[in-house]
Amino acid sequence: MGDVRQGAIIISTLNDALGLIMADREQITGKPLSRLFKELRQDKTLLKMKVLNGDLEHLTHINEIRQRKRNTYILVDYPEGFQQIPEPSEHRRIRFEFTAKDNIRYVFESKAEKYSQDVIWMQLPESVERFQRRKLFRLDAPHGTRLFFKIDDSQYELWVVNVSLGGSLGVLVSMSEDREKNFKFYDHRLLENVELVFPSESDHEKVRIKQCQIKRQEINPQTNKYECAMEFKEITYDEEKKLTEYFYEHQRKYLKKRSLMKA
Repeated sequence: MGDVRQGAIIISTLNDALGLIMADREQITGKPLSRLFKELRQDKTLLKMKVLNGDLEHLTHINEIRQRKRNTYILVDYPEGFQQIPEPSEHRRIRFEFTAKDNIRYVFESKAEKYSQDVIWMQLPESVERFQRRKLFRLDAPHGTRLFFKIDDSQYELWVVNVSLGGSLGVLVSMSEDREKNFKFYDHRLLENVELVFPSESDHEKVRIKQCQIKRQEINPQTNKYECAMEFKEITYDEEKKLTEYFYEHQRKYLKKRSLMKA
């Protein structure tokens, strides 16, 4: 019974510690959902669409919202390749992602019903997932965690101090005075294809960030190290899921170790 109770305490503590991650996702349904799609159409908000179980991706927007036989449909444009999607329904489900005016990411899935005059008729989804980034669980990065990125032809490396789903804080590695001086000119620059690498028992765990931004860079007066704060601006659903799962695994090991030390 002791082991079971101890395991329950670990799981409960883990859920409390990581609750901010899960709580930062909410489902939009009902009237707020209808208002959201009307705004998307009016603002011509760009949507990234991706066929599930396939490689096709495309930027699009909502052309119209129509009612037919008591059903509501959104009509979006599509490239020629999307018309070649196989007929079985599992290949016709499409994931949409977008960033709204509140600068928060939204995700939903729907089914392609038919193709007509360069638009796809999609069923209005029952819900849209909204990702809040105001409160994020921050992880003290395990020793050896690195962030790699390129600026022009120069490769940079950060020793990561802490990381969350929204960004990271790190210390620049092997910075000469000239490189440090040049780096200051890149403040608030957007970086593409950044790699966050965690150490692991077998090899290394890599999380790829499509786009991040340098938010702050300064000398820490306590450590005299050149620190750089990064914000993750765009990360795919799969890579964010991988990062979240890493948080769970790392925190689970930490809490188990702490529990055993207290026993």
